[in-house]
Amino acid sequence: MDKIFRALKQSFQACGNPRILFLLFLPFMLAVFVGLVLFFTLGTWWITAASTGIEQSFVMQYISEKWNILSSDSAASVSYFFVLIVTILLLIPFSYLVAVILVSLVLLPFILRILEKKDYPSLDKKRGGSFSGSLWNTLKVSVIYLVALSGTLFLWLVPGFAIVIPLLLSAYLNKNLFVYDVLEEFASVEERQRIEKENRGLLYGLGVILGLINYVPLAFVVAPTFASLAYSYFCLNALKDLRENRP
Repeated sequence: MDKIFRALKQSFQACGNPRILFLLFLPFMLAVFVGLVLFFTLGTWWITAASTGIEQSFVMQYISEKWNILSSDSAASVSYFFVLIVTILLLIPFSYLVAVILVSLVLLPFILRILEKKDYPSLDKKRGGSFSGSLWNTLKVSVIYLVALSGTLFLWLVPGFAIVIPLLLSAYLNKNLFVYDVLEEFASVEERQRIEKENRGLLYGLGVILGLINYVPLAFVVAPTFASLAYSYFCLNALKDLRENRP
């Protein structure tokens, strides 16, 4: 846990840097903008198509005919309302996913450059990763995240699960995106694999702690960039310690 607290402390201190402070707020604003654009352009089509499908489904027809508790108009309203709620629930984690991807692919190189000059000027770069590898990793992790999100959405109706599931999913997303991208230039393949293996539990634990920021009023706005900052410090600290303690 000392490694986690050390990384978090360094991250809070780094927020005093004006450039870091600016980068903290940029991704979420862009992600919300993209999410809203998609919602108001494709959202209407999606809601209409999905609600029509549910209305004409076997389950809805069975309920209407067997128990005669829903008229055709009521069935249409229930279907539309259900799809609207699901769409709104998906919009928030989707916006977070977009924000994390923006940070990982676009802003993280700037953050790492700032940290390298300030805290790790002597840390050699072994370039064990590549931009194509980063893109593939981002695509793979994003697909798994979206599939897991969609597959567990019904569990959000269970009390408490609406907090636990997004928390675990955000921990998975943060850990698996940022670790590769932070160490892409600095570590060799062997070093990155060793850091991930030896610190797997701590890396996921850091993701859970960072995921809690999303439940703090207004703090969720800076969560994606702050997460990249914390993982940068954790991974670069681990890499530095690994090289200094190597026989």
